[in-house]
Amino acid sequence: MDGDTRVLGSRAGGGGGRPTRRLLLLGGAAAGLAVLVDHGLRVDTPPPPPPVPTRRPAPDEAVLLAAIARLSRLARAAGEVPTGSRAALVQQVQSLADQQLRTLRGRLTNAGVPTAVIDSAVAATPTGTASAAPSPSETESPATGTPSPTTAAGSRPRTPEALGQLMLDSLRRDDWDALATATPATRQLLATAYAERLAAALLLGAEPPAPAPSRARPDLMARTEALAYAFEVVAAQSTGAQRRAAEATLAQLTHLQDAVAGTTPTEPAGWSLPYAVTTPPAARRLATDTLSAAVDAAAASLRADATAASLEDTAHWSARIQAQAVGWGLPLTAFPGATP
Repeated sequence: MDGDTRVLGSRAGGGGGRPTRRLLLLGGAAAGLAVLVDHGLRVDTPPPPPPVPTRRPAPDEAVLLAAIARLSRLARAAGEVPTGSRAALVQQVQSLADQQLRTLRGRLTNAGVPTAVIDSAVAATPTGTASAAPSPSETESPATGTPSPTTAAGSRPRTPEALGQLMLDSLRRDDWDALATATPATRQLLATAYAERLAAALLLGAEPPAPAPSRARPDLMARTEALAYAFEVVAAQSTGAQRRAAEATLAQLTHLQDAVAGTTPTEPAGWSLPYAVTTPPAARRLATDTLSAAVDAAAASLRADATAASLEDTAHWSARIQAQAVGWGLPLTAFPGATP
């Protein structure tokens, strides 16, 4: 009886027995913690946050951001021009700029560029100027190097003519250089947008400087000759106001033909009409069909190996054709001839 009591007492008091499982676990954890502390781990601070992944720039991101920033300022400037005799044209210019902005911004956001990055690029462009940081080349006419009062003064345009000049000043030589290095899709999109801008400037009363000759000239010459021939037919088969309009367009095409003519003489090609033209309605149809096809062909002619000079040359030619097409009821479009 006494022996049984001693055994029960030793188990109840825990004295002299083996350590429990709980004590073993606590002891092991303490030993492990001592090792970690000995190796320099602090247990009184939280672990550092994981590094934030760096965003990879989207294709042509820098080129598109620069284009969006300038276009945003032009759209705002168009909205601030007082209404007048060209109010409808100014409103159309603003509407087209807004369409271009939606397309260009969408291209970047679809490629993963945050809207905050785009908005920051727009905000970095001072109000009333064509670019974020005017350089000497920006405050001079691209053709003559003479000061441009619209850009140099940095003031908002107050007339349609001033808006047209601002649109010209917003395009610089380095824009074409950057465009030549862009991917084909971006190159066509921006080249057609720039051509529309030049056409709008022409219609607003500004005169774009003559671009430098490029290797695109033979193609532009052939297209101009075909257009001139078509309008010879249009003029011959028209009467009254339509005939006068056709003769005026033909005079402009003849002037353009002289402008794009190269130093090497070319043999005139033979042209055929797409259908018989023997009445004034058929003549009008020929006028609109050939002008529309010429505008679309300018975008299609932008080759993969296009240079800055050929891009600028083609855009200026397209602008002249678009300006003539407006007189025949064909409105300006945001990206003439291109598929956004």
